[in-house]
Amino acid sequence: MVSSPVLSNLGLLRCDLPLRQGQRNLLALLVFTGLCAWSWRPLLNLFTLASENEHFSHLLLIPALTFCLLFLNRTAILTSRTWSPLGGLLIMAGGAVCDWFVDGQAWTQDRLAVAMLAFVVMCWGLFLFSFGVEQVRKNLFALMMLLFMVPFPAVIQDATIGFLQRGSAGSVEVLFLVLGFPVIRDGFIFNLSNLSIAVAEECSGIRSFLAMFITSLVAGYWFLKSWWARTALVAVVVPLAIIKNAFRIIGLALLANYVDPTYITNSALHRSGGIPLFLLSLVILVGVVWVLRQFERRSASVLTH
Repeated sequence: MVSSPVLSNLGLLRCDLPLRQGQRNLLALLVFTGLCAWSWRPLLNLFTLASENEHFSHLLLIPALTFCLLFLNRTAILTSRTWSPLGGLLIMAGGAVCDWFVDGQAWTQDRLAVAMLAFVVMCWGLFLFSFGVEQVRKNLFALMMLLFMVPFPAVIQDATIGFLQRGSAGSVEVLFLVLGFPVIRDGFIFNLSNLSIAVAEECSGIRSFLAMFITSLVAGYWFLKSWWARTALVAVVVPLAIIKNAFRIIGLALLANYVDPTYITNSALHRSGGIPLFLLSLVILVGVVWVLRQFERRSASVLTH
């Protein structure tokens, strides 16, 4: 078995930086520019996908979010006196091999997912190469957020949409019963007195679900300390997103049934009505964060006594 000091001397885990910090940082910037040039085609396809498909609109925010998280720790990162050249090169090579395996295939969603995963892995390797294991450990959350740049493969996307679609339809049925409106359900179709509505895939609410999911991860990272509190915050997102979407569907259905059918076919409320409910969901998430922080403080107080 190879000892840890030997690995350190090889540069797999850690070794002292032989360059000036400014030189190392410039080298990292140049290599990152090269990685972007290497992956220009999948990056361009990713931008096109995010611009044209609302299910992937969050992809464009991830690089900015990761940059902000790393920027907050910029002093420690840029002044690091260690690097891990061998370990970083191995990881970058792994990402390059992953990209090479799918090179030449048609640009499907699954192909783009593999290409973007390869790009993210190469970025991880570059960070390890340039700044060392300690900075990877301290900035692990920001680096892992890059995974959200990878679009869902079709099978995962379909499964997620199906889950949210079924959850929304079930919640809509319960809300109709609680509110006392007569309705007959047939799968995803609800027959009201004057019209029928369908909870289609486009009504699954996957975009707001992903936005809330990412927001809960960042909020947990910034404001909560314990793993159980962070897990609880993320777990709240699933029912909250489904119930929020069900209220949106109920509101549009009732307006279309009793006021004007165009509310559900062609109206600004249909296109943008989810925004106020999304903001309300964020307010609820803030309240959940506050409650979990109180529990954390009480738990810490009990442990200290």
